[in-house]
Amino acid sequence: MQKQYNAGLYLRLSVEDAVNSQKRGKTNPFQNESSSIENQRVLLTEYVNIQGWNVTQTYIDDGYSGGSFDNRPAFQRMVRDAEDGLVNLILVKDLSRFGRDYIETGRYTDEVFPSLGVRFIALMDNIDSEGNDDLLPFRSILNDYHLKDLSRKVKSVLKAKAEQGKYVGKAPYGYIKDSEHKNHLLIDEYSANVVRRIFNMRAQGVGCASIAATLNNEGILAPRSYRDKLAGVEKPPKMWIACTIYEMLANEAYIGNSVRFKTGFVSYKSRLVIDKPEDEWIRCEDAFPSIISLEIWEAVRKMYNNRPERKPRHNNAKSLFHGLLRCADCGGSLIHKISYSKSRVTGETTATGHAYICSKNQTTGGSACTRHTIREQVLLTIIREDISRLLESISIDEGEIARAVQRRFNGESLSDIKTRRDQLTARLDELEAVGIALYEDRLGGIINIDTFKMLSEKAENEKSALKDEHGRLSDILSSEESRIAEIGNIIPKLREFLTLENMTRDTLAALIDHVIVSESDGRSQDRTHDVQIIYRFKTAV
Repeated sequence: MQKQYNAGLYLRLSVEDAVNSQKRGKTNPFQNESSSIENQRVLLTEYVNIQGWNVTQTYIDDGYSGGSFDNRPAFQRMVRDAEDGLVNLILVKDLSRFGRDYIETGRYTDEVFPSLGVRFIALMDNIDSEGNDDLLPFRSILNDYHLKDLSRKVKSVLKAKAEQGKYVGKAPYGYIKDSEHKNHLLIDEYSANVVRRIFNMRAQGVGCASIAATLNNEGILAPRSYRDKLAGVEKPPKMWIACTIYEMLANEAYIGNSVRFKTGFVSYKSRLVIDKPEDEWIRCEDAFPSIISLEIWEAVRKMYNNRPERKPRHNNAKSLFHGLLRCADCGGSLIHKISYSKSRVTGETTATGHAYICSKNQTTGGSACTRHTIREQVLLTIIREDISRLLESISIDEGEIARAVQRRFNGESLSDIKTRRDQLTARLDELEAVGIALYEDRLGGIINIDTFKMLSEKAENEKSALKDEHGRLSDILSSEESRIAEIGNIIPKLREFLTLENMTRDTLAALIDHVIVSESDGRSQDRTHDVQIIYRFKTAV
């Protein structure tokens, strides 16, 4: 009997494939047609129908490179479905649609899929994991080489353009692309005036956050929102932030210089961006019209060059509540601020206090949200007091836990549920024996075929219903037993937390998922804070 397959069709088209397909289509509308998503779907669906299999799911990664597997959402969903047993056959048009990294391709086809009992077919390459797959390693290597060669060629073209002063990419704020020469920039007078104003304000000593606040308060669109407006795209407006201002003040494009290859990727297989040393940058001066004068540029750069270096954080350690605090109003994170004092005797600067404020308020110069300031010691005190209250409210008395379970499950105790599950187990064993006895009676001619079918169907129906109920009760028991065990494990951790003198971020993160901080009421010593603590063990208590 032929095995029935539940097929998952995997379709992929990278941005480069789509562009190449369109270019080829101008001269030959039929060439490279099979590379499109729709044609992949038609081809694979027709093959499945001929084989008499089922198409369980179609997975589409449109616009994703074949060089990486981790960043493809549909691919990852397909693997999860294979792990869950929803698909037992994965079908692709050819191996290059599946992936171009031969090491990862081999890992999936040789290890992952076989371990899951999943058959793999690359249709046009005549590769089938249950038959002819001898060519699979060689085709994977060729696909990987194609990706490496493509990356090298693209990088070579971009480098040549950079050396000629041709601009590649989106135009910086203040410029627009020349419609006649796409690698040349023209000044956009409206946004260029904003750029000039930003440089002038900074030259006069105004900080980046204050500049951002001024622009936000005047309703001037941030660079991304302005670009969307020019393109006729409607999106929620973005805000000016200090980081945007700082990056603009360091952009040599505004004095007409093209500086490219300041960053790059680790390799053609990884999209991790790294900073390149300055001697690898490609700088071409006077490549396009300048927006600001050299005098203003040098005045601003001098301010940064003369600024004393900030003392780095010890061992680059994260702050105590790094990543754990959220603003109750805007949902953003709270960032760490350190107060310093300088000794009049020794001249030494030391940290005197730690606090946290809303990042959105900080980066927009106060033009968005409010500060939500809270001192670190105040936050620790609030958490300690809350944990003390938790310890008082949590009881691990077995009788109380049993009563709580009874209230949740219509008066049944865990013991009652376990007894009922055991009874179902015994009845299922009986029905299994009944099925065997019926089969033997049929073979011995004791009962006729109609009686055998009727009694067998009745027994199977009862078995099906009992199995569902048995599974439900098993899930309840497993969940409650885990919950009771978790409560027992939590209490020692909470007590240990209260005894710690030197708190660490790892200790906090082990107990707390995040803390929501509202704006405080009052001032100075009379200030009160509304804080909501979300614990990692909230489901247990």
